[in-house]
Amino acid sequence: MRHFVGFLSGLLLGPLLVLIAGWAFSHLRNLHAGEVSALAGSGPLALCGLAAAGLILAMVAVPPRLTPMLAFGAALTIGALSAAAMVRMHLLERLPMVPGVEGALVLLPLGVFVPVVVLLLAPLFNTQRWVRGADREVTEEEYFEGLYEEDDPSPVRPKHRL
Repeated sequence: MRHFVGFLSGLLLGPLLVLIAGWAFSHLRNLHAGEVSALAGSGPLALCGLAAAGLILAMVAVPPRLTPMLAFGAALTIGALSAAAMVRMHLLERLPMVPGVEGALVLLPLGVFVPVVVLLLAPLFNTQRWVRGADREVTEEEYFEGLYEEDDPSPVRPKHRL
């Protein structure tokens, strides 16, 4: 069930990452056209948007207990948008004009998101992410074992595991 929910979340996350990058690109491009520094006007907000997109990307690709289907769903949608932009751009131009679409339509045919797709596909090949570890309950004795050690351990106490 976690793989299915992760896949559906990834299908929503992919376009979100593309829109964030497109929104930041359009703001930074307008600042560059006006010959203004990236730290003036809406530049810091655009840089924060890019940092947030990078943080989201890292949080999807790195954690070992997260389902790989989340990253696969995001990679699938970003890859499909990039391929559609290269083959049938007129289909993407029909998308509703939400913030970020203008910049995304510039970035998608350039292949900017191909490294992102490769990064998001990498967790699929990590076998540890497919199987959930055994969630074994820790007994009270195991929890407190070794917490209050004395200088002279008695032979009655259990030996600690390394």
